[in-house]
Amino acid sequence: MSNEKTLMNESLKYVKLYNWARTLILSGVMKNGDKLPSEHMLQKKFGYSRQTVRTALDVLEHEGLISRVRGSGTFVSYETGISKSGHRHIGLIMSYFADYMFPQVYEGIESVMKDRDIEIDVTVTRNNLNDEAVYLERFLNSNVCGLIVEGTRSTFPNPNLRYYKELQRRGIPIIFIHNHYSNLDCSSVEMADAKCSYELTEQLISNGHERIGGIFKYDDLQGIERYRGFMECMSDHNLQINDECIKWYSTKDLDLQFSKKSLSHFLKRISECTALMTYNDEIAESFIEFAESRGLHIPDDLSIASFDSAAFTDNDNNDLRLTSAVHPKYELGRRAARNLLRMIDNPDGGMDGSSYRFPVSISNGNSIRDIS
Repeated sequence: MSNEKTLMNESLKYVKLYNWARTLILSGVMKNGDKLPSEHMLQKKFGYSRQTVRTALDVLEHEGLISRVRGSGTFVSYETGISKSGHRHIGLIMSYFADYMFPQVYEGIESVMKDRDIEIDVTVTRNNLNDEAVYLERFLNSNVCGLIVEGTRSTFPNPNLRYYKELQRRGIPIIFIHNHYSNLDCSSVEMADAKCSYELTEQLISNGHERIGGIFKYDDLQGIERYRGFMECMSDHNLQINDECIKWYSTKDLDLQFSKKSLSHFLKRISECTALMTYNDEIAESFIEFAESRGLHIPDDLSIASFDSAAFTDNDNNDLRLTSAVHPKYELGRRAARNLLRMIDNPDGGMDGSSYRFPVSISNGNSIRDIS
């Protein structure tokens, strides 16, 4: 199938929803007959209008990837056609398939593996350690030649290390993306999260902001690293972090922590803050939507810095562009895939040179107000 739609102008809002669904279907994460979320759920998830959602679904239907059944919903109508015999394959364990970055990361991996005729067996843990154990056991029994892993609940000690160590004992190379497990000796390809956070905080401070709040995720290593960079920069400038102005959340309590009641309490706690650091653009967009509904204006009333450079929602402030650390997405996928292939091709080479941290890159928007 042509890749033209994936490469077309990303400024067309429906294309991001289209690419998200298309990648899930073509990668086999969503299988023939699986039901898609309702139009209402897609509107809520992506923050798009009903017309934008319907445009994306129209294109998917036209290409034969989905079918609509009146009164029942929308279903995948595409067979991947992947053969599990006669080809080498790698395993790919992702924490989330609903993540807005998944399509580009996957396409980066796929672009490298396709040149070597290596198939990708995609699994998704939904940040659940029990699911991770099931998939690791499956890969131990399926003769994969390598494994790319996005760690599950990567902040905490992992109970599935025995599976990883057995894979290593069998000489099956493993490379992590986005994070890693502190008590497992494995290569990883990641953003320099702490450094990115330090640079963003430095930018807020240089614009006169000293009372800075934050929203961080505590069950994934990226969240802890992003908090660490924020904390170190504040400390280096002799600025106090008010613990009441830091909101922590996890995968399991996301809905609770971002309920209207919880956000209302948080908004009161940060009433003296002039700026806010957020875990990623998706969280930033959710917070901005709520804050604007309460009469605040970004950045006039509150400056925002974020991560991933992937803002995608519609909001009332159409001129707002987040200042955000750039996530390399497609290139991260390609780098991880190339490094894994090098480990597969040179099994005696160990892990030398297989880990990589992308240099800091900041996309400067207009979400930070100069109050100096």
